[in-house]
Amino acid sequence: MYRVLHTAFAFFWGLCLVAQTTITGTVTDGSEPLIGVSVQAIGTSSGTITDFDGNYSLSVPAGSDSLAFSYLGYRPQRVAIAGRTVIDVTLGEATELLQEVVVIGYGVQQKDDLTGAVGVVSSEDLTDIPTQSLGQSLQGKVAGLQIIPSSGAPGADAIFRIRGVGTLNNADPLFVVDGMILSDISFLNPQDVASVSVLKDASATAIYGARGANGVIIITTKQGGDAGAGRVTLNVYAGSQEVVRTIDLLNATEYATLINEADVNEGRAARFADPEQYGEGTDWQDVIFRTAPIYNANLSFTGGGERGSFNVSANYFKQDGIIEGSTFERFTTRLNNTRQVKDWLTIGSNLSLIFNTADRIDAGGVIGGAYRSDPITPVRDSLGNFGNTAIFGSTGNPAATIFYTNDERSAYRAVGNAYADVRFLEHFTFRTNFGLDFDYDRERRFTPVFEVSTIQRNEESDFSSRTSYRRNWLWENTLSYNQDFGVHALDGVVGVTYQDNFGEFIRGARQRLVGEDPSFFYLNSGDPTTAVNSGGVDGGDWGLVSYLGRANYTYDGRYLLTVSGRVDGSSRFGENFRYGFFPSVGVGWNVSREAFWPDGSAVSRLKLRASWGQTGNDRIGEYAYVPRVSSTAGAVFGREPVLVVGSTLTGLANPDLRWEETTQSDIGVEIGLFDDQFVLEADYYRKVTDGVLYAAPIPNYIGANAPVRNIGEVLNRGVDLSASYRQRTQAFTYSLGGNVSFVHNEVLKVDGRGSDLFGGGLGIGGQLGTNSRAGFAAGTFYGYELDGVFQNEEELTQFAQLGSQQVGDLRFRDQNGDGRITAAEDRVALGSAIPDMILGVNGSAAYRGFEFSFDLTGQFGNEVINAKKMARFGAYNYEVDALNRFTGEGSSNSEPRITISGQNTETLSSRFVEDGSYLRLRNVTLGYRFASALTDRLRLQSLRLYVSGTNLITSQDYSGYNPEIYNGTVFDNGIDRGTVYPIARTITAGIDVSF
Repeated sequence: MYRVLHTAFAFFWGLCLVAQTTITGTVTDGSEPLIGVSVQAIGTSSGTITDFDGNYSLSVPAGSDSLAFSYLGYRPQRVAIAGRTVIDVTLGEATELLQEVVVIGYGVQQKDDLTGAVGVVSSEDLTDIPTQSLGQSLQGKVAGLQIIPSSGAPGADAIFRIRGVGTLNNADPLFVVDGMILSDISFLNPQDVASVSVLKDASATAIYGARGANGVIIITTKQGGDAGAGRVTLNVYAGSQEVVRTIDLLNATEYATLINEADVNEGRAARFADPEQYGEGTDWQDVIFRTAPIYNANLSFTGGGERGSFNVSANYFKQDGIIEGSTFERFTTRLNNTRQVKDWLTIGSNLSLIFNTADRIDAGGVIGGAYRSDPITPVRDSLGNFGNTAIFGSTGNPAATIFYTNDERSAYRAVGNAYADVRFLEHFTFRTNFGLDFDYDRERRFTPVFEVSTIQRNEESDFSSRTSYRRNWLWENTLSYNQDFGVHALDGVVGVTYQDNFGEFIRGARQRLVGEDPSFFYLNSGDPTTAVNSGGVDGGDWGLVSYLGRANYTYDGRYLLTVSGRVDGSSRFGENFRYGFFPSVGVGWNVSREAFWPDGSAVSRLKLRASWGQTGNDRIGEYAYVPRVSSTAGAVFGREPVLVVGSTLTGLANPDLRWEETTQSDIGVEIGLFDDQFVLEADYYRKVTDGVLYAAPIPNYIGANAPVRNIGEVLNRGVDLSASYRQRTQAFTYSLGGNVSFVHNEVLKVDGRGSDLFGGGLGIGGQLGTNSRAGFAAGTFYGYELDGVFQNEEELTQFAQLGSQQVGDLRFRDQNGDGRITAAEDRVALGSAIPDMILGVNGSAAYRGFEFSFDLTGQFGNEVINAKKMARFGAYNYEVDALNRFTGEGSSNSEPRITISGQNTETLSSRFVEDGSYLRLRNVTLGYRFASALTDRLRLQSLRLYVSGTNLITSQDYSGYNPEIYNGTVFDNGIDRGTVYPIARTITAGIDVSF
């Protein structure tokens, strides 16, 4: 028995020794060692990375017969072990782009076979920006893609514009996440994203037909790993935020001095006997802004086997706002998996579950109040009551606005899809894909009884609750074909898709709650006699059916042809024009693959391409092709009075609504130099949107809202340029890249009542600040041109006036020289919120574990209306440039005399239009990646520590917080009314670890 046990033990011990084989080696690029190459034992969870000298050492369990080597920018390689204990590997660079696979509509293509203009961003370029918004992470990354922060508020998303603004209604691009077509991506955790493809020209977007006119953004989330490549990854960071810049406003002494001067100028007695006694006074911006924390933790599990793979992640993100009372908190989970059930059948699913909560503030009341409130009034008086800022100006105390605001929002969202791929007849694959986007929102608002001033009070406590839901489902069935015939290659896809969207809301409110504790924040706690309610469609009620097809042909890798088309039928149009057809064609020529191309040429790659196509847009309200009616309060009829509820026409119909169509042409070139170490891509495009959908104004006497009509044409033309350079040495690796986009936007035609199309209300007697007439850019600022300041009585008689102006008031240019200043003849274009140029620059460097990266973003050629300087309804505070006011002849020819109201502040002129150009150091990150000698001892695959700064430095001439002003429509953008939440400067420190 002893011999048997001894033999068994020896045999077992021998197996254990055999089971752990140590393999060493060096990984190079043929001349220099590569640092940080991932080395994985296939079929196991054992892995490591190379050290500073490119060396690795890995214990390989029994059962693994090969090693996988992967490194960003190089082609992955799999090497059989074959009994060896020393394996040296040379990785070839993938920068020639031949191996880069790009996700496109309903498929993938190698970069070198593309005929369309597609920008690609990988996950490594998205994670350094501390934000929950993928959109803000993309800023400056892709030529032709403009990202505008919608707000600096916690949890705020971003606005996307691809190659300009091609419509007068909704100009958002289409989003596709793992095959699910969506209208927004605010739910996405940037750390879940594997790649982003930005489809810019018609050859790339026409496969999406009706919704491709504004471009398409395809997001692929991270999937499972290779067989046995189990990995756990933890990413954590924390930091603090502060306002990037504040506005230079008058202190209390300066304010009292200028208000006295305004009183005298307007014929009143000065109200402050001794301005000097007030000193600096209250800095209201210092009152409302704070340093706020930000946190993020992300945990992911990745694994796979021979028949399937999975990726599971959980993310927690919390951001307190730089204004007291505003917070955002989000928890996200994601589960992606695939399973090969049979050799011919693969199934998979992608599911994301999101829950978020937010405390919100009245940005207009707080930010606008801090801008306008007088600096003399204290935050609180000696009794602890809030100071009355309405004494001198009609504005509320911003600190009180924060204190008395209780506005909570919570939301649940589920986004996912399930699919099945069936392969048959060797070259065919049928895919059925069903996706669902479900969103449930709840908002609760409570205002207690309070009184700060006559304009800032609430006599009865009130509470309101609003709940809404929206569901959007998509079912797509496609059949794809792929086959090579010698030098010929052909692949294609045909399909049919169905999509349906519906949402509704219900709202209730009551006053006089029984208490102010949050436990009473329910409708039943209020007085039943004060109850009000409402409900209706929320998020749209529409459907779409589509038929699509595309074919890609390649001859010998040199000549490329892509043809695609899509037929869409939308419920938003009547039977007359319900269906639209959207075709495209693209061609390409890989010149550097020709036999005549010299070997060893400095130009290692040259590709020419061109495309033409049409796409559509149906983003208008539902049922615009039929009349809209609403119930009225009714009337009393009969001898015995009976209330009869009636209806009235509220919107006119247009049964002949047709598709908004965008026709786009694109010519592009791709160049690689010095073995593709330097890569350049350039595109010239021209796109015209015809039949622009818009409810152009009609005369008020008609008594109903204007019908949506096809009213005009909009042109966007421009150039997209991107370039990158990368160099590697033995211990030092660096890269530098950038992109620049030039765009010209112009309204070509406007039909309807006259040639003017006004918008952009400024809040002064209904005055409108933009005009989108033919020949202007969409949303062009429109007003009077400043011609100086009336210096003396002689100039009052010499120059034309607008109203009854006096010496020291602004003088406006008489454009037609008729001696009068009139709105019809003398207003001119004053600029546009659409930039002429958008810039992005990025760079990185790595040396023996140290890593450095930076991003610059900027835009140039756009303007901003500083509308918060206007609309003065009281003795508001002034910006410091008011100190340069006119005080007598020759004192100023740009800043008028101080007044509280009148033409100087109520008339839109070039005085209020400022340069909106900026250049921002968007991000700087410094990190250290520990060598494998340490990570191996800690049983880790990788370990990295870093610090990061975002929005560190901004160079701008605009006097406001931020020149990126988005107000919802093209007619309203770029108008700063003092209600936009400022962006923050953020410093974070984090750790990335995987094992």
